[in-house]
Parts: sequence; structure tokens; C-alpha cells
Amino acid sequence: MAIAALGALAFGVAMSVLKGNNGGDVRNAIGNLSAPWLLLPFIAGAAAGERRVARAALVGVLVSLVALAGFYLANTFVLGLGPHSWLQDVRLTFAGGRYFQLALLSGPVFGALGGLWQRSASTLLGVLVAALLALEPFVWLGYERAGHAIYTSDSAVWAVEVAVGVGAAALAATVARPRRAPA
Repeated sequence: MAIAALGALAFGVAMSVLKGNNGGDVRNAIGNLSAPWLLLPFIAGAAAGERRVARAALVGVLVSLVALAGFYLANTFVLGLGPHSWLQDVRLTFAGGRYFQLALLSGPVFGALGGLWQRSASTLLGVLVAALLALEPFVWLGYERAGHAIYTSDSAVWAVEVAVGVGAAALAATVARPRRAPA
């Protein structure tokens, strides 16, 4: 659990620093990707939940919340919020953090999916999770066309994300994982 939490903290801080405070550049586009935030609890759940799906779900929510905390704490240094105390900057960055509520749902779901994938070696589940990367740009474009928000990204970043997602899905579909013997 400690290793998963430290890895999640590093991920959150890295995403904040990568995103930076610039609007519309490649760093910002990478920092705004959503799929890596769902893959994080999946991978942690797969690593920790070999025998218990409930443990994988717990690890999934833990890494999701810790990664978000790392992201928002790093934002206090990255964003340059003005002449406030650091505690005021923390309050300002966390106030916009509705993602914590979403993480309470996505963390355990994707953590449990990771545990199930590790347990069952399901090709279909591996392909579906890898497809998150390939489908994210299209979901955002549909969301934007429905009039909900304008989401800007860098087309090259999305092209790379789609290519990585398609490659990961193809790999998940073709690489046979050995089944584990029941405990």
C-alpha cells in the first residue's frame, strides 16, 4: 500500500508540473488527459489485488485520492495564485477539486477491474481498458459537440494517445497471459 501511495503521489505531482500554468500548449494538453487517471487505479489494483478484488478496489481508491492530493498540492507551487499564504493557496486549489468526488467512484471501480484482470487474465477486459486511451479524444469531441463544454487539446497529443491506446489494445488482444492456478 505504501509503495502504491508513493507512486500515486509522484504521478499526481508529475501531472501538475507537466501541465504547468500555460494554456493551450502541448504540456497543458498532456496534463489534461483523463485516461491516465483511470489507468492508475487499474494498474495499482492489478498489482495489489491478485487474490482479493475488494483489496484491489481499496488500493484503487487510495491511489486515486493520493494522486489527486499530490496534483492539487503541487498546483499551489505551479499555478502562481498570487500574494496568498501557502495555506490559502491550498484552499484555493482544493476548492476546485470536484475530481475527488469522481475518484470515490472511479478509483474503486478501476481498482477492482485491475484485480479482476489480474485474477482472470481476461483478454476482453485488457482490451477494454486499453481502449480508454484510444477513445478519450472522441468522447471529449462528442461532449463538446453536445454543447457541454469546449475542451481544447493538441491534435498531435490526441493522435499519440489514440495510437498508444490502439497499440495497447492490440497487445492485450494478442498476448496470451498464463492463467494462475487457483489458490
